[in-house]
Parts: sequence; C-alpha cells; structure tokens
Amino acid sequence: MEIYDFIRLVLITFIITIFIVLFAQRKQTNTVNGFVVSIIAIISIIVSGINLIIMGYIADELGLGGDVVSSYMFLIILGLNILNSFIYFKNKKVKNH
Repeated sequence: MEIYDFIRLVLITFIITIFIVLFAQRKQTNTVNGFVVSIIAIISIIVSGINLIIMGYIADELGLGGDVVSSYMFLIILGLNILNSFIYFKNKKVKNH
C-alpha cells in the first residue's frame, strides 16, 4: 500500500537518525550531549506517535486494515530512544567518577 509507504519513510528516517546518535555516543565524541539526545528523543517519539495516529485515521476512513509494521517501527523508535538516554547518562556517570 502506498498510503503507508510515505509514513514509513518518516519512521525509517527517525530510526537512522537515532542509530547515528547511538554510534556517535559509542565513539564518545563531544558532539553528542544531553540536550541533543533529549531533543531527538522527544521529537522522534512525538512525531512518530502522531504519524501512527494519523495512519489509524486514514485506515479507518478508507476501510483498510492497520499497519503492523509501522506499529513495530514506532516501538523500535521508542526502545532505541530509551537505550540512547540510558547509554548517555551511564557514560556521563562513569566520566564523573
């Protein structure tokens, strides 16, 4: 279905962005700070959640079934953001000691 493809592109873009931040944290570059991790997490969760809700409205209006793949992608985004935040604050705590 091409209706879901456009919204999946947004979700895939967020997943790639989160992985870039995750790898930047693992390299321990100074470009990633708490503000960057927090803002990316907040924006990606809010926009992905809104996209999921809009997809539900579109599916309801057109009489289509829901999209399970996009739901899983939202859960992946949520999990990766939690992992990013956990890794950042763990690394910050280790550096302070």
